[in-house]
Amino acid sequence: MKKLIAILLAAIMVLSFAACGEKTKADVKLKIINEELGAEEYGIAFRNGDDEVCKYIDAAVQELVKTGKYKEIADKYPDIIDNLLFLNGESKAEFDTAVDVSKAEKRTFTMGIDPEYPPFSYIGDDGEYTGFDVEVCKAACDILGWDFAVFGVNWDQKLVQLDAKECDCVWSGMTILDSMKENGYVISAPYYYNTQVLVVKEDGSIASSKDLKDKVVAVQLGTSGETLLNEDLSDLKDTFKELVTCDSFLKCFTELEGGAVDAVFVDYPVAKSYVSK
Repeated sequence: MKKLIAILLAAIMVLSFAACGEKTKADVKLKIINEELGAEEYGIAFRNGDDEVCKYIDAAVQELVKTGKYKEIADKYPDIIDNLLFLNGESKAEFDTAVDVSKAEKRTFTMGIDPEYPPFSYIGDDGEYTGFDVEVCKAACDILGWDFAVFGVNWDQKLVQLDAKECDCVWSGMTILDSMKENGYVISAPYYYNTQVLVVKEDGSIASSKDLKDKVVAVQLGTSGETLLNEDLSDLKDTFKELVTCDSFLKCFTELEGGAVDAVFVDYPVAKSYVSK
C-alpha cells in the first residue's frame, strides 16, 4: 500500500511540474508589427438594384454625423476613431442631398455582420450584438423609422448570403473591392481607412514581414487580407512555410497563442482591440 501511495504521489508531482512549465493563454503576450501591408477602405455592400436602400442608409448616417450622434458612438471605440473618414474630414464621398429620410417606407432592415469582429461587430457581455457598426446601423434605422435586425453571416459566404436575401446588407468592417462593384453590388460611401498588419508573440523573433520566411501564418477566410496574400502580396506568401486559413479572427489568434502558427495577418483595428485586451 505504501508503495502504491508513493507511486501516486510521484505521478501527481510530475503532472504538477509539467503544468508549471506550460504557458497558459494569459501568459502569452502579443504585439502588433508596425508595418502597413495593405491600405483599404471599409464600406457597406447592398444587392444589385438596391441603390435606393443604400442612399437612405448613407443619408441617415450623414444625419447622425450632423447631429453629433455618430461621434457619440465613436467615442465608445477609441481604437478606431482616428481612422473614421466622416469625423476626420477625409471623406471624398458625394451624397444625394435630395434624399429625404422622413419619406423612407416602413420595413425591417436586417444587417449582416461578422459576429466575431470587434470593435465593429461582436457579441457583448449581455449576449446581444454590439460594436461600432451595429450601433451606427441601429441609430440609422431609428432615423428612417425602420425595424432593426441582425444576421450573423459566414464571412467567407457573406455575398452568397446577401444574394440569398438572408440579410439586406453586409456591414461589418467590410473592405470595398473593385470586384464587388464589377459584379453589380451597390456600395455605400467609404467610412473607415484600414491597413493590414501582423500580430506575433511579444517574445518571438519576428520583427517585420521579412522574418516570415519559413513561418506559418494565419488569416481569416474571405477577408481582404486573404485576397491580398493571394494577389498583390503573393510573393510574400510564397516565402511562408504555410498559410493557414481560419473561419474567424478569434480562431487565428487562438492558433497563435497556442503555438500552431507564428503570425496572424489581420486588419489593424481588430489587432489593436484584441492585443489591448
